[in-house]
Amino acid sequence: MNLRLSMKIIYLLNISLIAFFPLTQAGGLEDGYPDDTSVNGPAFFGFVRDERGSHITKATVTLKENSGPTVKVISNILGVYRTHISVNVKPEAVTISCEKVGYKQIRLVRRAQKTNKLIETDCIMQKE
Repeated sequence: MNLRLSMKIIYLLNISLIAFFPLTQAGGLEDGYPDDTSVNGPAFFGFVRDERGSHITKATVTLKENSGPTVKVISNILGVYRTHISVNVKPEAVTISCEKVGYKQIRLVRRAQKTNKLIETDCIMQKE
């Protein structure tokens, strides 16, 4: 296969991936997720990324309520996670951590939201 044809194929694959995966906030209501927060409680969501901003797939995100249950969820192909703990959970009482073999968590970035219905926290990880 010649170089020009290879470049065209790569270009078309990249365009199709961009069209298939929307580039927006992770898991917010504007991303097509239903507003299920009145039934399930606040939605905890965010990205798992490395220090350069690349998505980390299949990372385990653990959410632990101080005096309640622990919930674990796996980040998807874009490094996105989204889950709920309970209807009555207080977001400030939840600790979030991320794990993946070969990486260590170096930082959590919690973004302020207008409401306690959506709690965005990004996990930043570094290769060990």
